[in-house]
Amino acid sequence: MRFAHPELLLLIPLLAGLMVAAWVLGARRDRRRIAGFSGAADRPWADPGVVPWRRRADRALALAAAVLLPLTLARPLAFRMDEQSELRGVPYMIALDLSRSMLATDVRPNRWFAATNALSRFLGESRADRVGLVTFSGVAYLNAPLSFDTRAIQAMLRYASPYTVEMDGETAGSNLGSAIERAGRYFQTNQVQPRVVILVTDGEDSGDQLLEFARRWARQGVKVCAVGVGTRGGSKVPRIQWGGAAMNTSGQEVVSRLNEANLKRITALTGGRYVPLGDQGEGLTTLRREFLAPMAESSAREDLKNYVEAYPIPLTLALVALAAQAILGVRRHRLPRRPAPIRSRVAP
Repeated sequence: MRFAHPELLLLIPLLAGLMVAAWVLGARRDRRRIAGFSGAADRPWADPGVVPWRRRADRALALAAAVLLPLTLARPLAFRMDEQSELRGVPYMIALDLSRSMLATDVRPNRWFAATNALSRFLGESRADRVGLVTFSGVAYLNAPLSFDTRAIQAMLRYASPYTVEMDGETAGSNLGSAIERAGRYFQTNQVQPRVVILVTDGEDSGDQLLEFARRWARQGVKVCAVGVGTRGGSKVPRIQWGGAAMNTSGQEVVSRLNEANLKRITALTGGRYVPLGDQGEGLTTLRREFLAPMAESSAREDLKNYVEAYPIPLTLALVALAAQAILGVRRHRLPRRPAPIRSRVAP
C-alpha cells in the first residue's frame, strides 16, 4: 500500500486533535452553563439526559470519519499482483566468460558446456525478464541488448564458445573488469533501472582494474552477481589446436581453479550475490529465487502502473460512519427525567 498524496495524511492527527480538544472544551463550557443556571452541575434537574453509550458511539463514529476522509484524499494505492505483467521481471545482463580456462574439465564435460547448458535452462524458465548478453575473455563484447526474446539469447549461447574467440596466446586469460565496464556503460547509456550483471565465470582475472571498475559502477547502482563455474581443485587448461595441456611462458602446464574469493569480493562490493553453479545448474535457480525475484517485486512496487486506486474503501467507510452517526441521533434520544421529590416542611 502506498499513497499518491502522502502529505495529506498529516491531516489525520490534526483533525483528531482538534475534535478531542473541542469535546473537552465543550464539556467544560456545558458544566459552567449548567452550574450558572441551576446552581450546581450535580443537581438532578441539571442532567441534560444524554444516553452515555450513544454519546460514546457518536464520538467514535465522528473520529472514524475524521481519520477516513483525509485517508481518502491521500489516494491510497493497492499493489496489483499480476504474474503476467512484464514489470514483474528485472533487467539483467549475462556476462559469459569465454576464456580458454572455461574449457577445463573439472566440471563435466567442461566448464563452458556446463555453464551454457545451465544458462539455457535458466532462460527457458524466464517469464518476464529482459535479458542481454555480454561475452568476454581479454575484451568484453555486447552480443545482445536487453530483450524479452530469451530464445534469441539461447541461440547465441550455442554459437559462442572459447573456440571462436581470437586471443593472443594459448593461455590468454579473462578480464572480469572489462565485462562489468561494458555492461555498466550499456545500462548508463540506455538509462536502465535496476542494473544487474550476472557474471558466469571461473573467477580468474587477468586484468588489474577489477575492483576499480566494480567500485565505479557500484556507485551507479550496478549490482554484480557471480555464478562460479569450476572446482577449487581445478583442472588443466587444454590446448585448442594441438591437444594436451596449455603451457605458460615458463613451460609449465596451466592449471585453472575456481577463484571464489575473487567473485565474493566483487559481489560484496556491489551488493550482489555469489552462488556456485552446481552440478545441475541449481545455483542459477537459487539466484533467481533469492535475489532476482525480490528485486523484481521491489522494482514493480516503485512503478505506479502496477497499482490500482483503493480510495473507494476508506470513502465508503467514512460515509457509513457519517450515516450511522445520523441514525444514532444523540440529541434525539434522551433519558427520561425523574422529577425531584417535594419535601414539605412542618413547623414545630
